[in-house]
Amino acid sequence: MIVPSVDVRAGRVAYRGGAGVDTLPRDLASRYIREGADELHLVDLDGAERGEYANAETLMAIARSAAVPCRLAGGISSLAKAEEAIAAGFAGVLFSSAVFGDDTVLRRIARLGDHAIVEIETRDGALAPRGGDGELVRRAAGRDAVEAAEIAELRGIRALYVVDTSADGRLGGPPLVLMERLRAKTGPDIAFHTGGGVRDAEDVRALARWGAASVVIGRAFLEGRFTLAEAKAACA
Repeated sequence: MIVPSVDVRAGRVAYRGGAGVDTLPRDLASRYIREGADELHLVDLDGAERGEYANAETLMAIARSAAVPCRLAGGISSLAKAEEAIAAGFAGVLFSSAVFGDDTVLRRIARLGDHAIVEIETRDGALAPRGGDGELVRRAAGRDAVEAAEIAELRGIRALYVVDTSADGRLGGPPLVLMERLRAKTGPDIAFHTGGGVRDAEDVRALARWGAASVVIGRAFLEGRFTLAEAKAACA
């Protein structure tokens, strides 16, 4: 599945380099739905960067009004925050890799079933959480990414979102090598999602051949590098 991303900071669309700052989140979400999006990825950057979910109302309004399921992301490491988002109308939540700082949290997240995806945010093969509870971030940072995926599976997690933070937002390409390493160490029931770094339809085609469950695309769509229709065609 191709999942367009709407990244929001201070109520405005925000991507690296200032891309999208003149666009309202609801307008970008509406555009993607008109273009045929089957799902949306909504990111509260204020939540990820400062732990202040200043865009909660904006993103909840999009989730409630959209005709497609919406995922919420943005440094989420609290089960209570996730349950609140699901109750507010989000179809699912992406949990920061900060949750690897507490195995108990992982077990509780697993009980959310299909509503939960856990991020494997990496830099140089090690976890590099981009948000979440400070103590959890401290404990999780630096753990081996492959080991983290194995632990997630053991705790009952069935969906992982793999992102290389050095490529995210920089159009550096998808983390296929890392994804293959993770798949080699986990069972067939794990669904792998990814995002960040996708440059063109060829990247999408490579992910589809590999067997990714979904790919999140933000900046490349916003800048018109290729279209949602072209991305879908690459998966056919």
